Amino acid sequence: MVIGFVIIILLGILFYLLYMNGYLIINAKKAVMFVGTIRGKSSCKANFASCAGTLKRIIRFKESKTYHFELISQLSKGELFVEILDSAKQPVLRLDGNNQSADIDVNIKQKYYMVFRFHSATGKYELSWG
Repeated sequence: MVIGFVIIILLGILFYLLYMNGYLIINAKKAVMFVGTIRGKSSCKANFASCAGTLKRIIRFKESKTYHFELISQLSKGELFVEILDSAKQPVLRLDGNNQSADIDVNIKQKYYMVFRFHSATGKYELSWG
């Protein structure tokens, strides 16, 4: 009984540390099909069908500078939005089908949240930054 409780606590701490360092993604979505990858610390892409909901992860930058974000999306239906939120969870950047690239100034001491919002979307995307 005690060993089970300790294991649950240790797993909770592990998942928290992985999320805070940007290695764990929080999914609150439903999709018929979703296949995504994160390539290093500067890009991600996915193919999906009938996807609705959000993906959220913490993103950390290597240095304080201006970063350029570019979203290439090919949707056959629905909408996809990508937002970068600051540590106070206020939007500093929003990308979608009409606004596919933008620059933001980041502070290395701050953590940022990357949030993907899907609204009955089918298609694929590739997001890169640097």
